[in-house]
Amino acid sequence: MREIEPLFEIQYRSTNVRVTEHGIANKRVFHVELLKPLTITVAEDRNEKKFWTSLPEGRQEEAEEIGKLIANFIRSKKK
Repeated sequence: MREIEPLFEIQYRSTNVRVTEHGIANKRVFHVELLKPLTITVAEDRNEKKFWTSLPEGRQEEAEEIGKLIANFIRSKKK
């Protein structure tokens, strides 16, 4: 597993949002500071296809949107 990212910000729906990454049981988990805080992670479906999901489940749309922004942020640092 790669190193945990320090606190960073992404822009979500025209607002700067703080994100912290944590490692729990060899999984990367992201805490997103919104009006109603959100915790997300990458999961796999039965076909081993990866997707972003909220913990607990129920905020799938936000998890997918924000997850893509987080992934783009992390990938952009590799360049």
